[in-house]
Amino acid sequence: MRKNGMACALLVLALLFAAGAAYSSELLRERAKNLYSVQDYRGALALFDRLLGEIPGDGEALDYSAWCLRYLGDWKSAEERFFQALDAPAGALTSWIHVGLGETYLGAGDEQKAVVSFGKAIESAPDDEELFLRSQKGIAWAAAFLGEREEHGRALALIRGKDEQFAEGILADTGAILEERASLAAEKKPTDEPLEPILVLDAMERHAKLYEEKALEEELDEILSEVLVQEKPADAKQEGVLEIIVLDDVKPGGDVASSVETKESTPGAHETPPCDATITSSSAPEATPDKPEETVATAISKPAKKPSEKKPEEKKPAQAGDVLSPPSAVWGVRIGVVLDDELARAEGEGLAVEKESTTDKYGVRRFAFTPKASSFPSSVRSPAASEFYHIEGYKGAVLKVHGMVKTKPLPKPLEWKKATFDSLVEEFSKKHGKPAILTDQGTSSEAAWLLPERRVLWVFIDAGLDNTCQVQLSYVDRRIQAGHLIGILR
Repeated sequence: MRKNGMACALLVLALLFAAGAAYSSELLRERAKNLYSVQDYRGALALFDRLLGEIPGDGEALDYSAWCLRYLGDWKSAEERFFQALDAPAGALTSWIHVGLGETYLGAGDEQKAVVSFGKAIESAPDDEELFLRSQKGIAWAAAFLGEREEHGRALALIRGKDEQFAEGILADTGAILEERASLAAEKKPTDEPLEPILVLDAMERHAKLYEEKALEEELDEILSEVLVQEKPADAKQEGVLEIIVLDDVKPGGDVASSVETKESTPGAHETPPCDATITSSSAPEATPDKPEETVATAISKPAKKPSEKKPEEKKPAQAGDVLSPPSAVWGVRIGVVLDDELARAEGEGLAVEKESTTDKYGVRRFAFTPKASSFPSSVRSPAASEFYHIEGYKGAVLKVHGMVKTKPLPKPLEWKKATFDSLVEEFSKKHGKPAILTDQGTSSEAAWLLPERRVLWVFIDAGLDNTCQVQLSYVDRRIQAGHLIGILR
């Protein structure tokens, strides 16, 4: 009897524990969906990722988090997450996952894949009129950017059969784009050279392309000399092995501490990092993509180069009486300095910083905050539906300050995106000169400027089929970011 009673008690406790865990997961789900509903996609993504840690393969969490990544412009992660949602046993609506994939490919500039995904969405839910209209709109957008007049007209004709006004709005927004792309296609001379595949990249991989700029060649060499040491002498057992120094601490004022931890990286010893680029020695075997149609993007080509033998100059500690020049603040936050010290200083000066942080898979900590004044121009603020800011830290230093606005639905989102992007590029170019990066991928555009105090200013704008636009501004410490990228790719 005593044994039976104890067994019953243990069973009751186990059931209570399971019920408590399920209740906790559901609370987490509701919190995440609430953040998503108010368009705090970074906050929602962090909670959905936590939920997936508790319930791997949860279809609803995979679906929602994929849309978060899509709105944040992390195209490759969104694509991967949508495919995971397609494979989930339950909780995700397959037809709308294909719509999400279509929007993701539009943002990444792969209009051909977008058309295929929108077609699959319509096939999977032929009676869903809302999905039909949105998918045909996506096909019309893709056709306009491809300069395919017949496909564009066919999509509009199908839309007119259900909603004449909706079709006219799309035509008004895409007509100029169609004419421009068709004209460019007519002027282009035929060539026998194969077309390069379109790479679906995340924001981090796009940012890594900045370090291919010649203006940063000397700076990147200096960073590499701090992070990498010379290759070990090759022998039968150690061929292809690099010795890597990992920078773990940051001195006050933003300088990297001299204390280091030495690790070895052997090809195949760890999981392949999610970023496409890799760091290998010259004797390492060439990587082969899993999918033959995809091309591995080398985001930073420098790490394969042997680092300079010249040691970085040892920095003397500050002495009493030295004149120190602290970095200037961006939206009330200094970049490149010690994270905890800066959070305390910013709070002491009246900046509202949330205590709770989230950490992503790359080790970046994010703190939501509210600046004393909006950093976005009135042309962006006036149609804004939501506005969010984050301080991002990596290995104890402030890596980035980031702001994002999502607009209300606009009559002509593509036209608004182009006009707003052109205006921001003109404004920042007057202050900072010609942008180091300027890209137009159809529904998304991005630009970057090299600033003093080893910073980078990034501007990203994306238009969605829901007629909203996302505008993102980021100020990044480029040396911390380069070390971060190297740390990921090692």
